[in-house]
Amino acid sequence: MPPAHTYPLAVAQPPVPGEPAEAVRRRQAMAAAVVADGWAPSEKVQDALRTVPRHRYAPERDLKTAYDDLAVVTRLDGTGKPTSSVSAAWLQAGMIENLQLEAGAVVHEAGSGGYNAALLAHVVGPNGRVVTGDIDPYIVHRTHRLTTEAGSGDVTAFHGDAVLGVPARLVPRSGFDATMITYNAWDVAPAWREQLAEGGPLVLPLEIGGYTRAITFRRAGDVLHAERFTHCGYIRAQGEHARTIPVVDLLGGELRLRFEDGDPAPTEGLEEALRGPRHEIATGVKMGSGFYFGSLQLYAATPLPGFCRLSAHREKGTGVTLIANGDAPAILGNAALAYLVHVQTRHGDSPADREWEWAVHAFGEQRPRLAQQLAATVRAWDRDVRDSNNPDLTEPAGTPDRLLPAGDIVDRPLPRMVIQWPGRDVLLRAPVEHGGTPAATVEGM
Repeated sequence: MPPAHTYPLAVAQPPVPGEPAEAVRRRQAMAAAVVADGWAPSEKVQDALRTVPRHRYAPERDLKTAYDDLAVVTRLDGTGKPTSSVSAAWLQAGMIENLQLEAGAVVHEAGSGGYNAALLAHVVGPNGRVVTGDIDPYIVHRTHRLTTEAGSGDVTAFHGDAVLGVPARLVPRSGFDATMITYNAWDVAPAWREQLAEGGPLVLPLEIGGYTRAITFRRAGDVLHAERFTHCGYIRAQGEHARTIPVVDLLGGELRLRFEDGDPAPTEGLEEALRGPRHEIATGVKMGSGFYFGSLQLYAATPLPGFCRLSAHREKGTGVTLIANGDAPAILGNAALAYLVHVQTRHGDSPADREWEWAVHAFGEQRPRLAQQLAATVRAWDRDVRDSNNPDLTEPAGTPDRLLPAGDIVDRPLPRMVIQWPGRDVLLRAPVEHGGTPAATVEGM
């Protein structure tokens, strides 16, 4: 492991005292909202939200912005892309709750910024310790300065790529009691498991098919077992975890296909197909206003061959297609495409009176079969998964195929994952073909 610079809190530098009354009022209101929504059931996390001065970790913003329960961007790169932020308080609270921290715990945070480390330090108390790292030396220095000024407990900040783990001298002999990753990760670094104590939790925002879920894993030897899934979104990885997502533009940029977890599939003849007749199927699967269908995204992303995400730019448009909300799950065949939309079937003055139904639109010669396959996926989700929401997911760290549990194998550059869905086997009975060759399973939606 390359050398890493660490920045322990300077105990000789006292916290900067005082804060405006407005900050106290806004912090209490933010905490009350997070608690009311059920994200902070424990008293220790509630107390952290009420106590830790969030505005101290976003000095670039006014108090109203600092205490809005939204992410606050604190650093941009040269292109204006966010590279660091204070995440939404509800999400931070929920992920910390999933760590189930005890007083005196030693916690690793990958992806620094200050506020989340301060919350963790408050929860583990004066006998606990937080080790936080970031790939950006500016963020490391900033975290060191802000946590010191706010008097945030035993926090050590170090500079390094999270994929490489924590410098050995900062890792407890039996491993960290818990680890929390605070950026979108496409892969699971072996160091996160290896430096975690047996039975300890790892919470990370993991991208599956381009959709991010904060997944709580628990270590059992060389395997991480998933326990909870929370819809979320973080700034994407930098360093060794950074990657470029293959995209294909169609119809002069009106449509775009994103291949989140693989190489682009062939699209020859697809533009001509999109100008042809459209095949439509109503799935019969309905949902009311405010219904969370995030498990459908993951369900379609993991088992379906030829899967990709389809986005539309209506202002460019020829009007050949209709995409719900500008983004839709899709499957690609041989010069053929099918995708999901939701169509409002019942209107009303109140949200309770409104209803939508999932439907499939498809183009190309294979459109009836692609449409049926995608519709069958939605119906299978409705039958087997809709009320349970989350799959079983294990991360078995290089296990040979013959020893893997049953399920969909997701191979990544680092350890592989196995995702298990109820009723999943019926979805692969009619493989989609690209030029006569069965398509590889691609996670994406």
